[in-house]
Amino acid sequence: MKKIFLALLSLIAVPAVAQTDVSSFLSGTAEGVTYYLPATTVNITVDALCITSKPGEFHRYADRYLRISNVISSEERYWEIENVDVQLAGKPDADKMYTIKLNNSSASNVHLTDDGIIESINREPALALEKRAKKHFGTERTDARQYMTEEILQASSTAKMAELVAKEIYAIRESKISITRGQADNMPKDGVAMQLVLDELDKQEKALLELFIGVTDTVRVSQTVRFTPNAQSDTTKAVMFRFSRKLGLVDNANLAGAPVYYDFRNLHSVYVPAPEETKKKEIKREGVCYNVPGKAALKIYTSGKVLYDDEVPIAQLGTTEILAKALFNKNATTKVLFDKATGSIISIEK
Repeated sequence: MKKIFLALLSLIAVPAVAQTDVSSFLSGTAEGVTYYLPATTVNITVDALCITSKPGEFHRYADRYLRISNVISSEERYWEIENVDVQLAGKPDADKMYTIKLNNSSASNVHLTDDGIIESINREPALALEKRAKKHFGTERTDARQYMTEEILQASSTAKMAELVAKEIYAIRESKISITRGQADNMPKDGVAMQLVLDELDKQEKALLELFIGVTDTVRVSQTVRFTPNAQSDTTKAVMFRFSRKLGLVDNANLAGAPVYYDFRNLHSVYVPAPEETKKKEIKREGVCYNVPGKAALKIYTSGKVLYDDEVPIAQLGTTEILAKALFNKNATTKVLFDKATGSIISIEK
């Protein structure tokens, strides 16, 4: 972000009536603060999960020794869509570049983004709420063999090892019951110590139990699709990307994946003058320009499930209006906060 603060020198004569003029930008003629209004970009982030299941070393003996029948018996790897998130961002609109001409105007404290989009006037811009990045993750595991006794490790067969490990699991459970009931021979001194002991016993039981029931690891992968719509962007059942249960997210050309579609429809919520009307009636831009975005319906779906269905504001589908110059004369310090994604006004205080 860059902050531009312009103040008139006290030696310059103050005119009788101060005003804020805005003009379209012409290179080499700008005298004041030049800024862009944004065009809205739609960022669609898809979070997909890669789930891998592996059987435990003793899965064949889970029912015999632990009376557990629903265990992982074979290795499997598959993908599923976890979430679809839609975020709006702004990029400088080359057709909406303006200069605020300062004639003793109070609109002298202007905040712009790094790429020149107006953020606020006479106040600090809104703090960016950054979405925490979703990274790849896997389940942390403990090597169960570190909890195996000498007798278990020297067992003559897998079946015997499974039997002894099951007995160890039962012994851990009995220890936990004794502690929670206050019947253990060596009780922890206080509640904190008790919790530490119980946590360690839980860790041991989980590691040994996974030898029977198996393990499941999950990795999250995110992919973002970006597009900047316009008034002609209406589309139905367009393929955004493809998704395969075996391969995960794949591009449109990969027919191994089933299509994920999107519909985009301009709701015409704001009246936009035709180019002929605009030429007939030129607007004198005396004030600060801002956008009144239009709305669009965005739907993302597969053949059997709707992943996202909502309305989104789009700057390009609306119009550009002007804050009256009287709001920024020498007797008023108006504070304005703009939406960086759409160029609309979030708040205005006088």
